[in-house]
Amino acid sequence: MNHFTLIVTKSPFDSRNAESAICFCDAAISRGDIIEQVFFYQSGVHNASSLLQSNSDEFDTRSKWILLAKEHGVKLNVCVTAALRRGVIDNTLAEQPSVANLQPPFCQVGLSDYFAALAEGSINVQF
Repeated sequence: MNHFTLIVTKSPFDSRNAESAICFCDAAISRGDIIEQVFFYQSGVHNASSLLQSNSDEFDTRSKWILLAKEHGVKLNVCVTAALRRGVIDNTLAEQPSVANLQPPFCQVGLSDYFAALAEGSINVQF
């Protein structure tokens, strides 16, 4: 059994990286592997925004991430610095709660959470 940490660095609309990462997670979990966390960094933080909407004929990455977290307990960690720079904000950091757009169960954390998983021996896969 392998333990994986994924890092997603692209917006769900810039490329198919997020879709590929979700497929990787599904395949790994079906093999009995463990996804320690998915860390969203750089433009990848847009995967966590409740403001972005997929067209009806497109792969809905945010819904798939949420399902993965709910069904398998995968942590969806978003780099707080990259998120703030790109306007993805949770309730604790928003000046007004009405402007918060971080979609639960995504969670804003520091980059140290990503490195801690790697230090524990998790295999890193970048998308």
